[in-house]
Amino acid sequence: MKKIMIDPTIRKEQVDAIQMQLPKDWEIIDQIEKADFIVTVNMDISEDNLRSCGGSLKGIIQILPGSAKIAQVGIPVYLVYDTGLTGVAEHAIMLMLVLSRRLLWLNEKVKNQEWVEGKSTPVMTDQKNYTYNWVGLPESGQLHGKTVGIVGFGFIGQDLACRLKAFHAKIIYYDIVRASSDIETLYEAKYAPLDELLHCSDFVTLHLRYIEGEGGNKKMFGKQLFEKMKPTAYFINTSRGQLVDEAALAEAIQNHRIAGAGLDVFEYEPFKPDCPLLPLISDHVILTPHVAGTYVEEARKTIAMEIVEIIREKSDQ
Repeated sequence: MKKIMIDPTIRKEQVDAIQMQLPKDWEIIDQIEKADFIVTVNMDISEDNLRSCGGSLKGIIQILPGSAKIAQVGIPVYLVYDTGLTGVAEHAIMLMLVLSRRLLWLNEKVKNQEWVEGKSTPVMTDQKNYTYNWVGLPESGQLHGKTVGIVGFGFIGQDLACRLKAFHAKIIYYDIVRASSDIETLYEAKYAPLDELLHCSDFVTLHLRYIEGEGGNKKMFGKQLFEKMKPTAYFINTSRGQLVDEAALAEAIQNHRIAGAGLDVFEYEPFKPDCPLLPLISDHVILTPHVAGTYVEEARKTIAMEIVEIIREKSDQ
């Protein structure tokens, strides 16, 4: 029987998901000794811990983000990402694309069959014959070549930068603590002071933790910061609602100080009836009900599947 030791700080539901996918000849144990694999998030693993395994340990699987400190003694460490959090990065990109490509406007035009004059006659299409833009889209944007300003460059901010690289976007970021040069090189991200980031960015996307009390960041994004953004820029928030002064954001949108916003988090969830953003819902103001993180059951199954795949592959080597 092969043995896997799992960090006791990992939620029982995640452990159960791993248990369900483990091969029959594997069992979960609560002691590091004699473990063939260790799964950790926040549990530190020292040299003494590793020596206690007596040579049976074939690998350590670390679920990110996590704070675990792992001794470097030649034992392979395999990284698995919490897909519940990577889903936030995907959601932020989705909001950017839907807003800049005006997908909701297009969908409404097609739904209502509002064709422009001169393009209303159906044409049998092939490679050369087709009708382009028969609803009369006046303008549309893309991520390629655009500057995305990431405010908060922790796990989700960096995960977002990783995905934005594929779009060939220009990535700048602001954080209280500047990332290392290695991290900046890895994600092709440049540090910028907040005012500069706001002035330069086509999209400003918020990925900070909310800090209460004196010295905190309640309503950090208010009138003064929105006035520093480009009038063609979009504001994205998938972090926490109280970071934003919603009345100031609504005013910035109504006064065309910014082009629009995509939000998944709010000061009150669900909305209070007097939420100033509710009347603004449109193709350039998209509000989603705090669903950016991957659905928790799916995330747990995905994490468990990736862990078990590593175990299957590496245990036979």
